Amino acid sequence: MDKEEIRLSFNKFLKMYFNSCKEVYEEISFDRITSNQFKYLKNIRVNNEVTLTQLAITFNVSKPTMNEIIHKFMNAGIVKKRRSDTDKRVSYISLTDIGVTLSTTNILESQRAVENMMKKLNKEEIDIITNLFDKFGDDEL
Repeated sequence: MDKEEIRLSFNKFLKMYFNSCKEVYEEISFDRITSNQFKYLKNIRVNNEVTLTQLAITFNVSKPTMNEIIHKFMNAGIVKKRRSDTDKRVSYISLTDIGVTLSTTNILESQRAVENMMKKLNKEEIDIITNLFDKFGDDEL
């Protein structure tokens, strides 16, 4: 088998993976999430609640830029704001249920890809492909 055949076969796998990702996004009614947006959501999830200022500082973006991003998330139902009980000028940003799902979407995408693989492969083929994937390393994903 030459490099071109391997490349074409690998592209079939990637197409299946990206179609699995698309299925997940369609189910949660969100077009696509960029890597930066994913980082913002993950940060909010890890911290439970953050302020706009904290996010802007953490990701080295202006407050107006971060405010625009947060408004986009709010309009999509991904995040919600809560005013501080002690300082009404401060709002805390947290994830909605959909936001939590999106912040872990890479897990959902790979789970869906595995489900799709299991529909097409038998037990022996699953074992073979698992062994092959394991050869690429034990890096945590």
